Amino acid sequence: MRTDFASSVRLGRLALVGIAACSLATISAAAQETPALPKGPPGGPPGAGGPPPGFPMVKPLTEAQKLVASLPPPQLGVAGPPANLAPDAPQPSPDARDFQGGWNHDTPLIFRMQYDKYGEPAPYNMAGAKVLQRRVLALNQGKPFLNASGICRPPGIQWQHDLNMKFRIFQNKNYVEFVFEEYHGRWYIQLDPNVAPPPTDKQYMGYSLGHWEGNTLVVETANMKQGVYLDVDGTPLSRNGKLITRIRKIDDGQSRPFLEMETTIVDPTYYTQPWSVVRRFGWNPGSFREYNCEEQIGDPAGGAEAGLVPEPQD
Repeated sequence: MRTDFASSVRLGRLALVGIAACSLATISAAAQETPALPKGPPGGPPGAGGPPPGFPMVKPLTEAQKLVASLPPPQLGVAGPPANLAPDAPQPSPDARDFQGGWNHDTPLIFRMQYDKYGEPAPYNMAGAKVLQRRVLALNQGKPFLNASGICRPPGIQWQHDLNMKFRIFQNKNYVEFVFEEYHGRWYIQLDPNVAPPPTDKQYMGYSLGHWEGNTLVVETANMKQGVYLDVDGTPLSRNGKLITRIRKIDDGQSRPFLEMETTIVDPTYYTQPWSVVRRFGWNPGSFREYNCEEQIGDPAGGAEAGLVPEPQD
């Protein structure tokens, strides 16, 4: 299997299909003092850094976790090429609360979220383990299931920003909005519910309400139209689950800011307790490439051979 970036991107798209595949508003610097960026290293894969003091290093696996551990291993992802920025390229704002501009996930794509941020196995209950088992085995048998992304519907915020594709952030005092190259996705975070109350109809990306804790934007997303895949292999989130995302901008110590997103998955339908993963996103102010979701599904050159199979319901 080819492991170069272009192949990995195509396989990621193909697997996602098969498994089931704004105006810019700036915050005035004169209105408030610009907070300084925290310093820190670029970070590593989930599990790097180890658990906090007193956290047990090894726990016995539950029966559900044993079932998950017995599944065929996921494909290994590769990172996209780093942004090749010219000396005069735009730079992100020094304001720690201003995320505006272009970013992308510049570490390897995680095809299956097997571990939390401390390297511990995801806390599946048996219902969640059986859903993942069904999806992974179907994919390995060449009969992957259909999900929203397979028919060009929003795939959910975790999978959307995990892709190694660019996105841009726009914000003002009332909202923060992520606009993605892939799937033309949009993640709208409401900061003032009095300005825009929750919609009466459920949406694929759910309803996201954010607030600031210091220089960290804390976002709770719930009320989704349907359950979503959290990754390519189909790590599940039920329609009643919620995601809590903590977003902050950090300087890597060499004047190269990056975004850090810590996502906590809260879903008693499939997990015994909340669990968290961490992702890093590098600055990338480049323009979007053209993307046609319908072409990747209907055009033989775009991966129509993946196959789409309706998923059985529990």
